[in-house]
Amino acid sequence: MPVQATQWTELLSCPICYNEFDENVHNPISLGCSHTVCKTCLNKLHRKACPFDQTAINTDIDVLPVNFALLQLVGAQVPDHQSIKLSNLGENKHYEVAKKCVEDLALYLKPLSGGKGVASLNQSALSRPMQRKLVTLVNRQLVEEEGRVRAMRAARSLGERTVTELILQHQNPQQLSANQWAAVRAQGCQFLGPGKIGYYLTFFISYWGLRMTMSGAR
Repeated sequence: MPVQATQWTELLSCPICYNEFDENVHNPISLGCSHTVCKTCLNKLHRKACPFDQTAINTDIDVLPVNFALLQLVGAQVPDHQSIKLSNLGENKHYEVAKKCVEDLALYLKPLSGGKGVASLNQSALSRPMQRKLVTLVNRQLVEEEGRVRAMRAARSLGERTVTELILQHQNPQQLSANQWAAVRAQGCQFLGPGKIGYYLTFFISYWGLRMTMSGAR
């Protein structure tokens, strides 16, 4: 009998203590390896490593940012701002923009009916492949280099899936695909290369592509 895939709504609780994430005691903290654990459980670890794959946590736990995107999905109160200091002012600016894009994208996982909580995958406006790819992105962490690299891959995968679903909604997919990627290149967003801020530009492509897809669906 095949193992049933994990529903993304199960990721709204800490995988260690099983408490739902909140803004007070059980803040969701995404690690560079992409596992998300509540801050209370992280502070109880005997060694500074992910409890699931033993990846070292190179940043102080108190410095790691709370995953506001997940807090939105559990209906928790999300603070207006969280102070994060990276190596230079330019990186801080790009971090804030990318973080805001991820938080905006996460809202597409909410059910069409709205309200607190998310009870069923079927209520979302997104297809299941889109949900899985978006959940992967939402659980990425942008402070550490490893987390940023993983986030870049997740955002690129989401962008590619977005383009695919957008193409399927139109009668002339070849022309639409050519026009969309021409527009991307015209904006100088060659995010497939190893540029230093390429992973930030990837979020813009995923964000606007997803918005176009949702507009087409309506």
